[in-house]
Amino acid sequence: MRAPVSSFTFCSAVVAVVLAGCASKPPKEIEDALAIDAPAAYASRGERHTAASDDWVAQLGDDAVLTKLIEEVRENNWDIRKAALRMQTAGAEARIAGARLFPIAGVGLDGRRAQQAFIGFPGEAGDQVFQSLSNNFGVSLDVSWEIDLWGRIRAGQAAAIAEFQASKEDLRGVASSLSAQTAKIWFALMEARDQARLAERSLVSFRSTEETLRDAFETGNGSAAQLQVATADVQTSVAFLEQSNGQVRAAQRQLEVLLGRYPKAEIESSGGLPEVPAQPPAGIPSGLLQRRSDIIAAERRMAEAAMRVKEGALALFPQISLTGSGGRASNMLRDLTSANFGVWSVGANLAQSVFRGGEVLGHLRLRKIAAKEAFVDYQRVAMNAFEEVETR
Repeated sequence: MRAPVSSFTFCSAVVAVVLAGCASKPPKEIEDALAIDAPAAYASRGERHTAASDDWVAQLGDDAVLTKLIEEVRENNWDIRKAALRMQTAGAEARIAGARLFPIAGVGLDGRRAQQAFIGFPGEAGDQVFQSLSNNFGVSLDVSWEIDLWGRIRAGQAAAIAEFQASKEDLRGVASSLSAQTAKIWFALMEARDQARLAERSLVSFRSTEETLRDAFETGNGSAAQLQVATADVQTSVAFLEQSNGQVRAAQRQLEVLLGRYPKAEIESSGGLPEVPAQPPAGIPSGLLQRRSDIIAAERRMAEAAMRVKEGALALFPQISLTGSGGRASNMLRDLTSANFGVWSVGANLAQSVFRGGEVLGHLRLRKIAAKEAFVDYQRVAMNAFEEVETR
């Protein structure tokens, strides 16, 4: 004869089956969200079909020093670290949002000893009052689960995943921007260093000329006007040399800050300026929407806002929850190991807000406004990207 299946066991089986279809997915890409019609080709450059290369440093020549500097920037730069932490935060929030799809389980162990007085019972004599002592011990497993029947929790998780995707693109954009900035400052340092060397050679030449004219003037074979011009040239060359050295130190400090180092202007500068590489392929305007990290991040935040609106709208629907508890209870602690003292309970509830002073509708209205703002941000970022490509 088979043992009967308890209600708690049946409830657990139902939970396991339903959970299989609860996994959330990131929101789909919002297509045709751009409020303008992008042309078939860029107006200033014409259409190019060659794919853009991500290995842009290699196009500048075999510059191992620059490559090493860019690697150090990506490892130690504070802005990149902050963007990475924001991405990790968004990932943790996505996991928290997904955890709401699963039941909440807790184990409890309690013990209680109580004394109770019975006043007014027959047979009491004088000040005598009947009393009793009682013990109560229990161990239990408590489970509660909100059934995501309408998809509100899944919508919240999808929104959190979209924010994680956006923060990931933010990190990629920051890393790419700082890599380009590193290369720009490095080349500025090379240029300032070459200018300083040129200024040193010019100063040597001007001082030689000044000495020659001074000797000629002192012997009566030169004019004072020529000597004054030569002296002015030396002073101008000294000022230009000091200016060039200042530019070298400024570029060194900027680069050291990007590298996460203290700005002591001690970084070594070696190598020379590379050959001017060919213009990077622009592709077509519509392809820019899938290539730039800032546009992708803006689109993901627009998708997140749309899912937040859905989540807020579904909050108007009733919430259905299942609860279950199973364990053992007795007035003797040793009885907790015996199956004869088992207890369990299973329940379900449906909750529907009737009046909250317009709070839910107010939150929904705010989410709709945020969705419109995300749409405007997407248009702004896309237009700025088109402008940059057309201009540069």
